[in-house]
Amino acid sequence: MDKDVNLQPIDRDELLDYHAHAQILLQKAPTDRDFSGLSLKSGIYVQCDFSGSQFIGANLDEVCFLKCDLRGSKFTSAQLKGTRFVECTLDESDFQDCDLTQTQFVSGTAQSCQFQGVQCSQTVFATTDISGSRLDQATFSRCSILECSIDDISLADTVFSGMIITSADLKDIDMSGAHVDNVVFADADFSGKDMSGQHWQKCTIHKGKLNNVSLDRASLDGSVFSECDFSGASLEQVSAQMTCFTKSKLDGVSMAGSNLTMANFAASSLKGTRLNQSQLYASAFLEADCKGAQFERCNLAQAEMSHADLSGANLAGSAFSNTKLHAAKRDGALFQAVSGNIIDTDQNRAIGELYRPDRVLLDGETQRKGG
Repeated sequence: MDKDVNLQPIDRDELLDYHAHAQILLQKAPTDRDFSGLSLKSGIYVQCDFSGSQFIGANLDEVCFLKCDLRGSKFTSAQLKGTRFVECTLDESDFQDCDLTQTQFVSGTAQSCQFQGVQCSQTVFATTDISGSRLDQATFSRCSILECSIDDISLADTVFSGMIITSADLKDIDMSGAHVDNVVFADADFSGKDMSGQHWQKCTIHKGKLNNVSLDRASLDGSVFSECDFSGASLEQVSAQMTCFTKSKLDGVSMAGSNLTMANFAASSLKGTRLNQSQLYASAFLEADCKGAQFERCNLAQAEMSHADLSGANLAGSAFSNTKLHAAKRDGALFQAVSGNIIDTDQNRAIGELYRPDRVLLDGETQRKGG
């Protein structure tokens, strides 16, 4: 709320009269701020001072607060379905155990708020500062957290499902015990986090920073990690069935003992990556850089490794079955004690794949195509 607004005092009965006649309340400062148990449903309040108000058990469904001061207010057990807080100041307010279905927090501040145990469905936090707030044991379903400041928030034991989170710096956030399912993260930073044993299934993380994270024993089934940096990370004994790691950096990462059935590492960098004793049935390493990678005693049946660089890789003791090594580089690779069969390079196909009509003339052609 603008500091130079000239607020007019108003008592609670007069405010309720405004509400009864569906009038907008503009630039008012209620003298009695206990609205517990009252219905203010569908009210519109613009540039009003409600700081320190009590809304315990109040019906605030579809209310619009625009540029209002609500600092230190208590909303415990209030009805807030479809409520909009636009450019409001909500610092140190209490929303514990509220149902925030379709509630919107837009372009305001909600620092150091209490959101423990809230139920959020189709809730939106957009360009809002929620730094220092507690969201422990909250449930988020089909929600959005867009371009928000989230420094020092707590997400311990929180459940996320069907969400979008953008430009989030999560590296110092407490997410212990969190369950994450079908969430899209864009440009998120998880650097150094310990997410061992957590559930991150069917998530999409694009250009995420996962440097030095621990995901040991985590469930990552069906997730997509696109253009992510896992430098220094540990992913031992993960379950990552049908998980995509496309165009990601996994150099030197340990993924030993993992279930990577039908996982996709296409065009990723796995130099020196340790995948020993992993289940890699029908996994894809198409055009992946696997120089010096460790594949000892892996199940590589039906794996697609065409055009992969396996130079210096160790595949000793692994099981093959129709494993595709078409045009794969194998200089110095170790294949001792392997079993099963491979599909080797098809020379005609390899030549065809290298053919560039803008550079190569075929018999009978007089000029390059496109020239």
